[in-house]
Amino acid sequence: MSHPSLDRRTFLGAGLLGMAGLLTAGSLSGCSTSTTTSGGSVAGAGVTLPSYIRFDGVTPDLPGTDAGIPDTFFAYPANPQRVLTGVPADGSGIRGSVPINQAVPPGMDRNSYWQALNERIGSDLSLTITPGADFPQRFATAVAGDGLGDVFNVDGAFPQLPQLLESTCQDLTEYLSGDAIADYPFLANLPTDSWRGTVFNGKIYGIPVTRGVQSSVLLMARADLFEERGVDPAPATIDEFVRACEEMTDPRANTWALTSVPMVMLQQMYGLPNTWAVDDDGTFTHALELEPYKDALELGRRLIADELVHPDSVDSATADQKMWFGAGSAALHQDTYSSMGSMYESNADGLEGYSVGLLLTPSEDGEPAPLWLGNPNNSISALKKTDPARTKMLLEVLNWLAAPIGTEEHLSRKYGVEGVHYTLDDADPVLTPLGKTEACGGTFPIEYLVDGPRPNYYPGRPHVAQDIHDHMEQAIPGGVRNPTVGLYSGTQGTTGGRLNTTITDAVNSILLGREPVSSWDAVAADWRKQGGDTIRKEYEEGHAELNA
Repeated sequence: MSHPSLDRRTFLGAGLLGMAGLLTAGSLSGCSTSTTTSGGSVAGAGVTLPSYIRFDGVTPDLPGTDAGIPDTFFAYPANPQRVLTGVPADGSGIRGSVPINQAVPPGMDRNSYWQALNERIGSDLSLTITPGADFPQRFATAVAGDGLGDVFNVDGAFPQLPQLLESTCQDLTEYLSGDAIADYPFLANLPTDSWRGTVFNGKIYGIPVTRGVQSSVLLMARADLFEERGVDPAPATIDEFVRACEEMTDPRANTWALTSVPMVMLQQMYGLPNTWAVDDDGTFTHALELEPYKDALELGRRLIADELVHPDSVDSATADQKMWFGAGSAALHQDTYSSMGSMYESNADGLEGYSVGLLLTPSEDGEPAPLWLGNPNNSISALKKTDPARTKMLLEVLNWLAAPIGTEEHLSRKYGVEGVHYTLDDADPVLTPLGKTEACGGTFPIEYLVDGPRPNYYPGRPHVAQDIHDHMEQAIPGGVRNPTVGLYSGTQGTTGGRLNTTITDAVNSILLGREPVSSWDAVAADWRKQGGDTIRKEYEEGHAELNA
């Protein structure tokens, strides 16, 4: 299961916009769990970020790049070796809390994977696991009742988050800043960009749950269906994209081009910034304030009016849309790089010739539109205030859990015990039915405390890893990042959810033809008045302090 990066909790279904319940905070709805804010209040101001010390103990088939393209592995590295000695914990119990985007796994007393994980850590790790839709309320309740535990995933939308972290959470600056992080080599292997999101009020208060460019959103096409129908699967211009949608649609045969209106991609097609833009003088402008946003709305409205979008998309969840994509009732779907695994796991085995292609984003002039780069982090985790010895012990545990692919620690944490939770197909681990249940299909929610850098690796499908790498090589170097990454807006935390809902409702009304595109000017003006201008001001202040 994939885990794209979001700015708000997005377990409510993708609906008409598909991944776009999004338009004020830049969040992307889908099947992911995320609790992240854009970043620290002034990340990097007054603090030295942890040094990046790359782990070179495993050699990828295709190395990653400084632009953020991850290491690519065509198979799991053979004969993974144990890197760390002993166990990281001291035998005392550890309590934690995390969200999950799948069925909650069996409890620790009935879960052999969890028991094996505890044995490797050296302590009983008691996790409170909460379905993602309920996590913000659970987090707020735990804050009020001092029930967060020793280490916990942080709800980034929590109001007055910096104040909460300062009053409740352990300041990790002395343990992780600069070269101090060398004591924790797997944490030191996490990219610098991700650490920016852990800094609040000039101190390091968290551990990043990294995702990076694999959370970037793009268009996917059923390449086999395009070939079958003789349609070009790589439209270069917006007009060519619309023609391809028309050619892939046949309502009489219950087939449509699109699983939903891909609003993230439509914004990219018209050259809009990745949620926010910042000028040389430090002025921030939101994408929804710009004239091309109305062009994206007009195109989305046209796609629906011309019946090029699956008719059930209005109330659909991302799982529904993926099902239509797999069944061939829709041929284009907006999702993240990291979702490619689920695209194949759910569909490829039962469909002969099934193939997914990755599109470069069409534009008005025929040159690929810049890709919006996904946020560096899914979320962050934090430690409850405690004494130095226990702080170091908990960091050792998190260091063990952050082991990168190709180490014995990673194989154990990700897949469990060989012969019980997984078997080997050559070097690739294949989960057993028990492993799929207890280890949550390889995504046991321990990964929402910390995770190693996400590799470009799809067991048994090296061609998928190659396709993603090839697309990234073309799209990532010219990609556009959200300039609010590493900044914090308290108003976004307190009113962002309400503003998102208002904007999404207005977008849906326009797409469905209930309101004209011209009504958008009033929507944008109301957004500014109801909190958008304050959010802008807070980002501008943080940006100015960071660049002083």
